[in-house]
Amino acid sequence: MAPHLPNLFIIGAAKGGTSSLYEYLQQHPAVFMSAIKEPHYLCSHHFPPRFTGPGDEGFSNGVVRTESDYRALFERPGDAEVLGEASVYYLYYPDTAEKIKALNPSAKLIAVLRNPVDRAFSAYLHTVRDGRETLTFEEALAAEPERRAAGYQPLWWYREVGYYAKQVKRYLEVWDASQLKIFLFEDLRNTERMLREVLAFLELPWDDAIDTSIRYNVSGVPKSRFMYEFFARPNLLKNAVKPLFPAHVRQRLGHKAKALTLEKVELSEATRRALQAEYREDILDLSDLLHRDLSHWLK
Repeated sequence: MAPHLPNLFIIGAAKGGTSSLYEYLQQHPAVFMSAIKEPHYLCSHHFPPRFTGPGDEGFSNGVVRTESDYRALFERPGDAEVLGEASVYYLYYPDTAEKIKALNPSAKLIAVLRNPVDRAFSAYLHTVRDGRETLTFEEALAAEPERRAAGYQPLWWYREVGYYAKQVKRYLEVWDASQLKIFLFEDLRNTERMLREVLAFLELPWDDAIDTSIRYNVSGVPKSRFMYEFFARPNLLKNAVKPLFPAHVRQRLGHKAKALTLEKVELSEATRRALQAEYREDILDLSDLLHRDLSHWLK
């Protein structure tokens, strides 16, 4: 039997809603998404053997580094027509567009781009949420070059990965426009409409059974560290009730419960304005590439 190859790549951006898109798509009967959401195999040659940031062990352990392990992710897709994965740093690293094309030139690619200022702050709140970040956002921005040099994984590169124009340009140069679909994070406000566009792009029918009511992997500051950790980590009580609910129900309930333990905090206006100034030219370049008005990202 010929080996199965992925034909859908969600290439980023991190904190742009890719976790939600991954979860929605894998509910479709014609879609098989890899059990490891972010294998990052096709950019793993840019990674050190281990990342060194606090809590980076989980990311390091999830990286798939050999072809055999990568192909094994797609060995048993059942009757699925679309086989996909969602490695959020494929967009960032140079030469990944070419590597995806070399693997499967008929693949389709999806990116979801978020206002880079909001994306940076959301990535920061993600590490705060998980108890890994101890600096203020402004301190963390200042520490970013040092952290990158020390081997922190790209989640900590709050500012750097938000320069989208050169990243998108690489993909537009390598891939035919008919194979690349780029959304904005704002499109997720009308989740069903966006998902219908995604399925049309993949040439799949709509499925009413897909539950789009949950936002996955949301960032925020825990109102109670104990309560967040209770829902986020394994524990005896959760293990005891596992047999009462199917796995997909447990997962969705868990995401809802975790989200309820988080509160949103606002980015200071001074920091927002400073980052907007830094990103201004890149945002204007991206607007030209996408033929889409992004002026609201600068307001």
